[in-house]
Amino acid sequence: MPGLSHTRDGVLLSGAVVLGGLVAPILPAIGFPVAAAGLAGLVYRGRVTLAAFAAGMAVAFGTFMAPPDAALLAPVFVVLLFAVGSMQKRSALTNVTLLTAVIAIGSVGSAAVFAWLQGTTFLALTQESARTAVAGFAQAAGGAGTDGTLFGVDLEVLADTMFRLWPVDYFASALIAAVISVAAAGWAANRTGAAVKRLPRLDVLDLSPHVIWPFIAAFAFLAAGRVMSDGTGATTVGLNLLLGVRLLLLVQGLGVVSALYRRIGLGRVTRGAGYVLLVLADSVLPIVSMVGLVDFWANFRKLPREDSPSAGRLEDGASGD
Repeated sequence: MPGLSHTRDGVLLSGAVVLGGLVAPILPAIGFPVAAAGLAGLVYRGRVTLAAFAAGMAVAFGTFMAPPDAALLAPVFVVLLFAVGSMQKRSALTNVTLLTAVIAIGSVGSAAVFAWLQGTTFLALTQESARTAVAGFAQAAGGAGTDGTLFGVDLEVLADTMFRLWPVDYFASALIAAVISVAAAGWAANRTGAAVKRLPRLDVLDLSPHVIWPFIAAFAFLAAGRVMSDGTGATTVGLNLLLGVRLLLLVQGLGVVSALYRRIGLGRVTRGAGYVLLVLADSVLPIVSMVGLVDFWANFRKLPREDSPSAGRLEDGASGD
Protein backbone atom coordinates (compact mmCIF):
# COMPACT_ATOMS: atom_id res chain seq x y z
CA MET A 1 0.00 0.00 0.00
CA PRO A 2 1.68 3.23 -1.16
CA GLY A 3 -0.19 5.32 1.42
CA LEU A 4 0.94 3.14 4.34
CA SER A 5 4.51 3.04 3.06
CA HIS A 6 4.51 6.81 2.64
CA THR A 7 3.33 7.30 6.23
CA ARG A 8 5.77 4.74 7.59
CA ASP A 9 8.73 6.42 5.88
CA GLY A 10 7.66 9.81 7.20
CA VAL A 11 7.39 8.55 10.77
CA LEU A 12 10.72 6.69 10.68
CA LEU A 13 12.64 9.53 9.08
CA SER A 14 11.12 12.11 11.44
CA GLY A 15 12.01 9.85 14.36
CA ALA A 16 15.60 9.71 13.10
CA VAL A 17 15.74 13.52 13.04
CA VAL A 18 14.43 13.82 16.61
CA LEU A 19 16.67 11.01 17.86
CA GLY A 20 19.67 12.64 16.22
CA GLY A 21 18.86 15.91 17.98
CA LEU A 22 18.78 14.19 21.35
CA VAL A 23 22.08 12.39 20.79
CA ALA A 24 23.98 15.24 19.09
CA PRO A 25 24.87 17.30 22.20
CA ILE A 26 26.60 14.25 23.69
CA LEU A 27 27.92 12.59 20.52
CA PRO A 28 27.81 15.12 17.67
CA ALA A 29 29.58 12.77 15.24
CA ILE A 30 26.66 10.34 15.61
CA GLY A 31 23.65 12.53 16.37
CA PHE A 32 24.00 15.12 13.60
CA PRO A 33 24.65 12.54 10.83
CA VAL A 34 21.54 10.59 11.88
CA ALA A 35 19.50 13.80 11.82
CA ALA A 36 21.03 14.84 8.48
CA ALA A 37 20.12 11.50 6.90
CA GLY A 38 16.57 11.80 8.18
CA LEU A 39 16.20 15.36 6.89
CA ALA A 40 17.59 14.45 3.46
CA GLY A 41 15.26 11.47 3.25
CA LEU A 42 12.27 13.71 3.93
CA VAL A 43 13.31 16.66 1.75
CA TYR A 44 14.05 14.54 -1.33
CA ARG A 45 10.79 12.67 -0.92
CA GLY A 46 9.05 16.02 -1.26
CA ARG A 47 8.16 16.35 2.43
CA VAL A 48 9.89 19.63 3.19
CA THR A 49 7.26 20.81 5.68
CA LEU A 50 7.54 17.58 7.66
CA ALA A 51 11.34 17.92 7.60
CA ALA A 52 11.09 21.44 9.07
CA PHE A 53 8.61 20.22 11.69
CA ALA A 54 10.87 17.30 12.66
CA ALA A 55 13.85 19.67 12.95
CA GLY A 56 11.80 21.95 15.20
CA MET A 57 10.79 19.01 17.38
CA ALA A 58 14.42 17.90 17.64
CA VAL A 59 15.42 21.35 18.88
CA ALA A 60 12.44 21.50 21.26
CA PHE A 61 13.06 18.07 22.80
CA GLY A 62 16.81 18.69 23.03
CA THR A 63 16.22 22.04 24.74
CA PHE A 64 13.75 20.45 27.15
CA MET A 65 16.35 17.83 28.12
CA ALA A 66 19.12 20.43 28.56
CA PRO A 67 18.28 24.13 27.97
CA PRO A 68 21.90 25.18 27.20
CA ASP A 69 21.86 22.82 24.20
CA ALA A 70 19.50 25.21 22.41
CA ALA A 71 22.55 27.32 21.55
CA LEU A 72 23.91 24.35 19.61
CA LEU A 73 20.82 22.63 18.24
CA ALA A 74 18.87 25.63 16.92
CA PRO A 75 21.54 27.06 14.58
CA VAL A 76 22.83 23.65 13.49
CA PHE A 77 19.40 22.38 12.47
CA VAL A 78 18.70 25.59 10.54
CA VAL A 79 21.97 25.13 8.65
CA LEU A 80 21.31 21.39 8.19
CA LEU A 81 17.99 22.17 6.51
CA PHE A 82 19.70 24.74 4.31
CA ALA A 83 22.58 22.38 3.45
CA VAL A 84 20.30 19.45 2.68
CA GLY A 85 18.05 21.58 0.49
CA SER A 86 21.00 22.92 -1.50
CA MET A 87 22.84 19.66 -2.20
CA GLN A 88 21.76 19.64 -5.83
CA LYS A 89 23.61 22.88 -6.60
CA ARG A 90 26.02 23.58 -3.73
CA SER A 91 29.39 21.90 -3.29
CA ALA A 92 29.47 19.25 -0.56
CA LEU A 93 32.78 20.68 0.67
CA THR A 94 31.13 24.10 1.01
CA ASN A 95 28.41 22.54 3.16
CA VAL A 96 31.08 20.84 5.27
CA THR A 97 32.81 24.18 5.82
CA LEU A 98 29.56 25.90 6.81
CA LEU A 99 28.49 23.09 9.12
CA THR A 100 31.90 22.90 10.77
CA ALA A 101 31.77 26.59 11.65
CA VAL A 102 28.22 26.45 13.00
CA ILE A 103 28.75 23.26 15.02
CA ALA A 104 31.96 24.62 16.56
CA ILE A 105 30.45 28.00 17.45
CA GLY A 106 27.25 26.39 18.69
CA SER A 107 29.19 23.96 20.89
CA VAL A 108 31.14 26.80 22.47
CA GLY A 109 27.92 28.76 22.94
CA SER A 110 26.21 25.81 24.61
CA ALA A 111 29.17 25.29 26.95
CA ALA A 112 29.24 29.01 27.76
CA VAL A 113 25.54 29.01 28.67
CA PHE A 114 26.05 25.91 30.82
CA ALA A 115 28.97 27.60 32.60
CA TRP A 116 26.90 30.75 33.16
CA LEU A 117 24.09 28.72 34.71
CA GLN A 118 26.69 27.14 37.00
CA GLY A 119 27.84 30.58 38.13
CA THR A 120 31.20 30.44 36.38
CA THR A 121 32.71 31.27 33.00
CA PHE A 122 33.39 29.16 29.93
CA LEU A 123 37.18 29.49 30.30
CA ALA A 124 37.13 28.67 34.01
CA LEU A 125 34.96 25.62 33.40
CA THR A 126 37.17 24.48 30.52
CA GLN A 127 40.30 24.87 32.62
CA GLU A 128 38.77 22.87 35.46
CA SER A 129 37.70 20.16 33.01
CA ALA A 130 41.29 19.93 31.70
CA ARG A 131 42.65 19.53 35.22
CA THR A 132 40.04 16.88 36.02
CA ALA A 133 40.87 14.95 32.84
CA VAL A 134 44.61 15.01 33.57
CA ALA A 135 44.05 13.96 37.17
CA GLY A 136 41.86 11.07 36.01
CA PHE A 137 44.47 9.97 33.49
CA ALA A 138 47.21 10.12 36.12
CA GLN A 139 45.14 8.06 38.53
CA ALA A 140 44.40 5.45 35.86
CA ALA A 141 48.12 5.27 35.06
CA GLY A 142 49.03 4.56 38.67
CA GLY A 143 49.12 8.04 40.16
CA ALA A 144 51.48 10.99 39.88
CA GLY A 145 54.86 11.05 41.55
CA THR A 146 55.64 13.14 44.61
CA ASP A 147 56.97 15.88 42.35
CA GLY A 148 53.67 16.14 40.46
CA THR A 149 54.91 14.44 37.30
CA LEU A 150 53.88 11.33 35.39
CA PHE A 151 56.42 9.61 33.14
CA GLY A 152 58.54 12.74 33.42
CA VAL A 153 55.70 15.07 32.33
CA ASP A 154 54.60 17.88 34.64
CA LEU A 155 50.86 17.33 35.11
CA GLU A 156 50.20 21.02 35.73
CA VAL A 157 51.86 21.90 32.42
CA LEU A 158 49.92 19.15 30.67
CA ALA A 159 46.61 20.42 32.06
CA ASP A 160 47.48 23.98 31.03
CA THR A 161 48.35 22.82 27.51
CA MET A 162 45.07 20.93 27.22
CA PHE A 163 43.20 24.03 28.34
CA ARG A 164 44.98 26.30 25.86
CA LEU A 165 44.13 23.95 22.98
CA TRP A 166 40.37 24.02 23.53
CA PRO A 167 39.72 25.88 20.22
CA VAL A 168 41.29 23.16 18.07
CA ASP A 169 39.46 20.49 20.09
CA TYR A 170 36.12 22.08 19.21
CA PHE A 171 37.22 22.53 15.61
CA ALA A 172 38.26 18.89 15.21
CA SER A 173 35.04 17.59 16.77
CA ALA A 174 32.94 19.89 14.58
CA LEU A 175 34.84 18.96 11.42
CA ILE A 176 34.36 15.24 11.99
CA ALA A 177 30.65 15.69 12.72
CA ALA A 178 30.19 17.92 9.64
CA VAL A 179 31.95 15.53 7.26
CA ILE A 180 29.92 12.53 8.43
CA SER A 181 26.69 14.56 8.36
CA VAL A 182 27.18 15.71 4.78
CA ALA A 183 28.14 12.18 3.74
CA ALA A 184 25.04 10.76 5.48
CA ALA A 185 22.76 13.36 3.89
CA GLY A 186 24.21 12.62 0.46
CA TRP A 187 23.70 8.88 0.96
CA ALA A 188 20.08 9.35 2.08
CA ALA A 189 19.30 11.71 -0.82
CA ASN A 190 20.89 9.28 -3.27
CA ARG A 191 18.62 6.52 -1.94
CA THR A 192 15.59 8.52 -3.11
CA GLY A 193 17.03 8.77 -6.63
CA ALA A 194 17.88 12.46 -6.35
CA ALA A 195 20.97 13.72 -8.15
CA VAL A 196 22.94 15.60 -5.50
CA LYS A 197 26.54 16.68 -5.06
CA ARG A 198 28.16 14.25 -2.66
CA LEU A 199 31.56 14.27 -1.06
CA PRO A 200 34.26 13.16 -3.50
CA ARG A 201 36.18 9.94 -2.93
CA LEU A 202 39.25 10.38 -0.78
CA ASP A 203 41.61 9.66 -3.67
CA VAL A 204 40.30 12.70 -5.62
CA LEU A 205 39.64 14.97 -2.65
CA ASP A 206 41.51 18.23 -3.18
CA LEU A 207 41.25 20.99 -0.56
CA SER A 208 41.53 24.67 -1.35
CA PRO A 209 45.09 26.01 -1.44
CA HIS A 210 43.88 28.77 0.89
CA VAL A 211 44.57 26.25 3.67
CA ILE A 212 48.17 27.49 3.38
CA TRP A 213 47.32 30.95 4.76
CA PRO A 214 46.43 29.86 8.32
CA PHE A 215 49.48 27.57 8.18
CA ILE A 216 51.68 30.61 7.51
CA ALA A 217 49.82 32.64 10.12
CA ALA A 218 50.46 29.89 12.70
CA PHE A 219 54.21 30.26 12.35
CA ALA A 220 53.90 34.04 12.45
CA PHE A 221 52.07 33.86 15.79
CA LEU A 222 54.55 31.31 17.15
CA ALA A 223 57.45 33.56 16.16
CA ALA A 224 55.74 36.56 17.77
CA GLY A 225 55.24 34.57 20.94
CA ARG A 226 58.98 33.91 21.18
CA VAL A 227 60.01 37.55 20.87
CA MET A 228 57.26 39.12 23.00
CA SER A 229 57.84 39.66 26.72
CA ASP A 230 54.57 37.83 27.44
CA GLY A 231 53.88 35.84 24.31
CA THR A 232 51.57 33.23 25.83
CA GLY A 233 48.55 34.52 23.94
CA ALA A 234 50.31 34.63 20.57
CA THR A 235 51.82 31.18 21.14
CA THR A 236 48.40 29.77 22.03
CA VAL A 237 46.87 31.17 18.85
CA GLY A 238 49.76 29.80 16.81
CA LEU A 239 49.50 26.33 18.30
CA ASN A 240 45.75 26.14 17.69
CA LEU A 241 46.13 27.32 14.10
CA LEU A 242 48.98 24.91 13.45
CA LEU A 243 47.17 21.87 14.85
CA GLY A 244 43.93 22.79 13.08
CA VAL A 245 45.66 23.18 9.72
CA ARG A 246 47.66 20.02 10.32
CA LEU A 247 44.39 18.11 10.52
CA LEU A 248 43.40 19.44 7.09
CA LEU A 249 46.86 18.69 5.67
CA LEU A 250 46.53 15.15 7.02
CA VAL A 251 43.30 14.73 5.03
CA GLN A 252 45.02 16.07 1.90
CA GLY A 253 47.94 13.69 2.47
CA LEU A 254 45.61 10.73 2.97
CA GLY A 255 44.06 11.62 -0.38
CA VAL A 256 47.48 11.20 -2.01
CA VAL A 257 47.99 7.88 -0.23
CA SER A 258 44.48 6.75 -1.19
CA ALA A 259 45.25 7.34 -4.87
CA LEU A 260 48.38 5.22 -4.47
CA TYR A 261 46.41 2.46 -2.73
CA ARG A 262 43.90 2.37 -5.60
CA ARG A 263 46.66 2.37 -8.19
CA ILE A 264 48.27 -0.74 -6.69
CA GLY A 265 44.88 -2.42 -6.22
CA LEU A 266 44.56 -2.70 -2.42
CA GLY A 267 41.17 -3.84 -1.12
CA ARG A 268 38.88 -1.83 1.14
CA VAL A 269 39.86 -3.60 4.36
CA THR A 270 43.58 -3.26 3.67
CA ARG A 271 43.16 0.41 2.75
CA GLY A 272 41.16 1.06 5.90
CA ALA A 273 43.80 -0.53 8.10
CA GLY A 274 46.46 1.47 6.28
CA TYR A 275 44.63 4.74 6.93
CA VAL A 276 44.36 3.98 10.65
CA LEU A 277 48.06 3.18 10.91
CA LEU A 278 49.01 6.31 8.98
CA VAL A 279 46.86 8.55 11.19
CA LEU A 280 48.43 7.05 14.31
CA ALA A 281 51.92 7.40 12.87
CA ASP A 282 51.27 11.01 11.79
CA SER A 283 50.43 11.95 15.39
CA VAL A 284 54.08 11.19 16.21
CA LEU A 285 55.84 12.13 12.98
CA PRO A 286 53.79 14.30 10.58
CA ILE A 287 54.97 12.68 7.35
CA VAL A 288 51.48 12.32 5.82
CA SER A 289 50.65 15.92 6.72
CA MET A 290 53.83 17.09 5.01
CA VAL A 291 52.88 15.09 1.92
CA GLY A 292 49.55 16.93 1.97
CA LEU A 293 51.32 20.27 2.22
CA VAL A 294 53.68 19.55 -0.67
CA ASP A 295 50.76 18.23 -2.77
CA PHE A 296 49.36 21.75 -3.08
CA TRP A 297 52.38 22.55 -5.27
CA ALA A 298 53.41 19.16 -6.63
CA ASN A 299 49.88 17.89 -7.43
CA PHE A 300 51.02 14.28 -7.15
CA ARG A 301 47.68 12.96 -8.44
CA LYS A 302 47.56 15.32 -11.44
CA LEU A 303 44.11 16.53 -10.43
CA PRO A 304 42.32 19.25 -12.42
CA ARG A 305 42.65 22.53 -10.55
CA GLU A 306 41.72 26.20 -10.75
CA ASP A 307 39.84 26.99 -14.00
CA SER A 308 40.39 23.62 -15.64
CA PRO A 309 37.29 22.53 -17.63
CA SER A 310 37.34 19.18 -15.85
CA ALA A 311 37.50 20.63 -12.34
CA GLY A 312 33.82 19.99 -11.74
CA ARG A 313 34.36 16.26 -11.98
CA LEU A 314 35.78 16.15 -8.45
CA GLU A 315 32.22 16.10 -7.13
CA ASP A 316 30.19 13.94 -9.43
CA GLY A 317 28.08 12.02 -6.95
CA ALA A 318 30.79 9.50 -6.12
CA SER A 319 31.30 9.11 -2.43
CA GLY A 320 33.37 7.04 -0.08
CA ASP A 321 36.62 5.30 -0.66
